[in-house]
Amino acid sequence: MGMQIGSGSSGEPEVMIEMNMTPLIDVMLVLIIMLIITIPIQNHAVNLNMPVNAPPAANVEKPEVITIDVDFDGTVLWNGVAIQNNADLEARLLGVATTPNQPEVH
Repeated sequence: MGMQIGSGSSGEPEVMIEMNMTPLIDVMLVLIIMLIITIPIQNHAVNLNMPVNAPPAANVEKPEVITIDVDFDGTVLWNGVAIQNNADLEARLLGVATTPNQPEVH
C-alpha cells in the first residue's frame, strides 16, 4: 500500500485554490448602483440673460464681398480681374482697409 498523491479515489474533495469571484462581483454591482443613485442630477443648460423689450435691430446692409483667387501658376485675381504685381495687390488691400464700411475679403 502506497501513499496516494493528487486526485484519487478517496472520498474527500480537493481543496479549491481559486477565489470565488461571484460575491465580489455582486458587491461591486451594488456599489456602482448606489453611486449612480447618489450622484446629483446636473442641468446641462446654459442660463442666458436675454433682453426683454429690446427694439428690433436696424436694417444692416450686407457688406461687399471681395474675392481674391490665386491660380496654380501664381496669378492673383481680384474679383476675377488679374492683378499684375504684388504692389498693386497691397495698394488695393490698404484701400479696402481704410474704408469705413469694410467689405468681406474671401
